[in-house]
Formats: sequence, structure tokens, C-alpha cells
Amino acid sequence: MKKLLSKVQRKMLAVGFMLVLAALTDCSLLSLQNGTSASLFAVDSKNGNVYEIDTEKAQSASIPLVSIKQNATGEMIVNGTKAFIAVGSYNNTSPGLYWFDLSSSSPSVQKIGGNISAQYLCIASNNKGYVSTADYSGVYSNTVYGFNPSNPSAGLGSEVTGFDSGFYPQDLVFADDGNENGYVFVTDNANSKVYRLNAAGTAVDLSFVTSSGGTTGLLPGSYDWDDNGSDDAGVFVANTGGYDTNWNALPGSIDFIPLDASSGNDIVSVQKDLSVARLTAFDKNHLVGTNYGQTWIIDLTKPENDSGRLAEVKSNGASFGSLDANAYGGYVYVPDGMQTVYRFDSDGMVTAISVGTSGEMITNVAVRE
Repeated sequence: MKKLLSKVQRKMLAVGFMLVLAALTDCSLLSLQNGTSASLFAVDSKNGNVYEIDTEKAQSASIPLVSIKQNATGEMIVNGTKAFIAVGSYNNTSPGLYWFDLSSSSPSVQKIGGNISAQYLCIASNNKGYVSTADYSGVYSNTVYGFNPSNPSAGLGSEVTGFDSGFYPQDLVFADDGNENGYVFVTDNANSKVYRLNAAGTAVDLSFVTSSGGTTGLLPGSYDWDDNGSDDAGVFVANTGGYDTNWNALPGSIDFIPLDASSGNDIVSVQKDLSVARLTAFDKNHLVGTNYGQTWIIDLTKPENDSGRLAEVKSNGASFGSLDANAYGGYVYVPDGMQTVYRFDSDGMVTAISVGTSGEMITNVAVRE
């Protein structure tokens, strides 16, 4: 005969089930048997922890999905079910390019090739990716390597050739016109230049001098750069401005380079006197630029001298910004370098999402489309 539970026992069982459920939810917010279902991830630079963010609830998992356990962990990009992460060479033991499988129920990170001071990443196709590596200390080369995103175990590929002397690479992106015509672009922070690679992606094809120093970020997009009434595919360029010989900050800018540029002169200034390091966008007419301490929405439908063209985004009246930003689902996400990722819409309405634990540095956000 079945033994019925008392009312008190039933309550205790229910409470216990709720506690177990809460604990499981707290561990990994969106992890499933066939891998995580998260579309947004936040990266802790200090310990290399990667956190899932629930974009519907604007909530972060409290326990990392994976951890690289290396300081200077930075940019993360997603290609299919694979996530790739760049780790620089500051104060750690194993800098380089890492990856993990988002479809795994218990993902673990693996390194691609040997030690490099990895900075930024881009995926041009399923079998062609690129990583920039830059190191002020001179231990590791300042260069760009290829790799195969579909076969990470193949290691790093050949170095791209043709960069100027003193090359210090930062961001790199693949931009196309929607008709399978595309190029990889690379920024050079030291020489205030952007390079376009050849169609094979093996060497520099053209170089462009930017309107300001501190050339850092790139964003594929479209813009009527030649004032002919139609937009052209290309890349926006974020220039922080850099510094003078006395380390005084100089004004930055945003430039645009058309995809089909025929010479290094085919570059125009889009926005003067604005220091931003990374760019993303709500749509083709509304860019978002961020740098340490400030974040801006740039309305390209308004002339540059219009007071409404630039709108700083603030959280409860306080400025925020970083060296990364990403857009997903009608929102832009900007980490603050501590334990917050700020989410805002095109009207500048901000939600602060707590991520990580005390002492961690949430510096990057990644999107899976």
C-alpha cells in the first residue's frame, strides 16, 4: 500500500525541489543538454571567464560557461557552434587564440597553435578566419595570422604580408556587398592606417591614411561616401585620436572606406572630434561608438553640425563606455570593464545587467546570430 506524504513533508519536498531548481538555474542560465542556447556572452578579462546572458530577462548566469584561466582575455566571436577567443600577452602564461564548442553540454577551451598576443578576430568564411596579434613588449610579433574556423586543430596559418614598418594591428573585419564580393580590412594603431587585403586574403592590396590617430575599430556598413545619392558597401573606421608627445589626448574621428576603393585616397571623414574605439549600429543610419568612459549614438541622417547628430547614452545620468560593443535584438550591449553590461535601445533607454563577481573585469561581449 502506498504511503501518503504528510502536508509538512509535501511542503518540505516542494521547497527542496525549488531550491534544487534555483541552484541549477543559477549555475548556468541557458545551458542545455545539447549546449547553451544563449545568444549573448560576456567575457571577463581578468580570469578568462565567459558568462551567458539571457537577453529576454536581461540577466547573467552567475557561474561561467567556460573559463580560459588567463589574464588579458578579450574579444570573442562566434561562428556556427564554435566560439573563438583572443587572449593577449599581459601578465599571463599562455596567450593566444582559443576556442570551445557551444553545442557541448560540458564545453572546454582548447588552444589553436602556439603563443601569440592575440587581440582581435574576424571570420571571412567557414574555412577562413583571421587573428591580429600585437605586443608592446616585443616578445610576440605584431602581425595577422590566418586560421581555419572549421578545423581549429589545424593550428595557425600563414602570416599576412605587406603591412608597413611599425605595424601595430588592432581590429579586423570582413566586409562584403551581399553578392559574394568582399575583403578583409585591418587597422594599424601605430601608423594611423587601414589596410585592405587582396581577394585571397593573403597580402595587403591597398592602404588608407585615417583622419585621426589611434586607429582601432572597424564596422562593416554602407554610406554615400561620394555624394552620388546612393550608399556603397564598405567599412566605418573608429579613431580614438591618440596622444601628442606629452600624452595629451587628441581629438578622434570616424571615417568610411568603400569596399571597391580603387586607391588609398578613397576614404572620407564621417564624424570629426569624436573619440571612439569600437563601433556597432542599430541600422545603417544610426551608429553607436564607445570608448573608455563614454558611449554615443550617431545619427547619420543629420548633418555633422546639427546638435542632434550626437547623443551620449547615460545610465541614471552617469556616463559609461569601454573598448567593445555589440548589437542584438534591437539593443546595443556595452560592458563597463567592471561587473556591468549596459543594454540600451535606439532611444537611449538603459538597463544595467550585473555580470561576474567582485574583482572581475567584464570587457567584451559576443553575439551568436
